[in-house]
Amino acid sequence: MDETITSFDDLFTRWPRQGHLSADLGVSPQHLRMMRVRRSIPVRFWPRVVAAAARRGIGGVDYALLVRLHVPDEPR
Repeated sequence: MDETITSFDDLFTRWPRQGHLSADLGVSPQHLRMMRVRRSIPVRFWPRVVAAAARRGIGGVDYALLVRLHVPDEPR
């Protein structure tokens, strides 16, 4: 299986449950849903995402990935 994260949906589904991700980020489930709908994680949460992924053994989550997901190579 390819472990590369290529989208926000892929990133969000790496957590066993969305409730775990919302707790890791310190946000409500509703706030997390809005991030997912917007396909954007505010920069202030990036350190929490990176640290939580490391704690949970989710590979490939770093600041470079978050930048790539926010700034796609091709125009929309």
